[in-house]
Amino acid sequence: MKRYDFLKSIVSLFSFRTISDDCGNEYVVFSDSAITSADLKNISDRTEFEALENHVHLLEKVTKKEFENSDEVLDALGTSVLNCLRQKYPDKHFYVYISVDLKDSMIIRFHQKWKNELPYYSDNNFGKSTKLFAFYD
Repeated sequence: MKRYDFLKSIVSLFSFRTISDDCGNEYVVFSDSAITSADLKNISDRTEFEALENHVHLLEKVTKKEFENSDEVLDALGTSVLNCLRQKYPDKHFYVYISVDLKDSMIIRFHQKWKNELPYYSDNNFGKSTKLFAFYD
C-alpha cells in the first residue's frame, strides 16, 4: 500500500455517517461505506450488522513483533475512535474493538450498544494467538 493511501485509510477511521431503516433504527457507519438506507432490509441483529459493516483491516500477516508490541498503539487508536464517535454522536453509546491474530490480520470494528442485544464479542474465548482490545462507555 502506498504511504499516502495508508494515511488516508487511517484518517477514514474517524469519519462517520448515519443511515436509517424503515423501522426507524439509525445505524452509524464509516463514511466510506457503500451501504445506503435502501440496502437495509430485514436486519434482525443490528449489532452484527454494524460490526460487520464497520470493520477495517489495518494489517495483514501480523508478525510476532507486531503482535507482541502493538498494545500501546492499539490502545491509543481504539480510545481515539471511541472518543470521536462519542463526540459526533453524544446520545449514542458504542463498542470499539481491535482484534489481532498472529500471522493473520489486525481488524478494527465498531457498533452501537443496542437494547436487548449482546455485544459483538460477548465471548472472549480466544486462543493464545489472538488478542482482543475492547473500548466502550
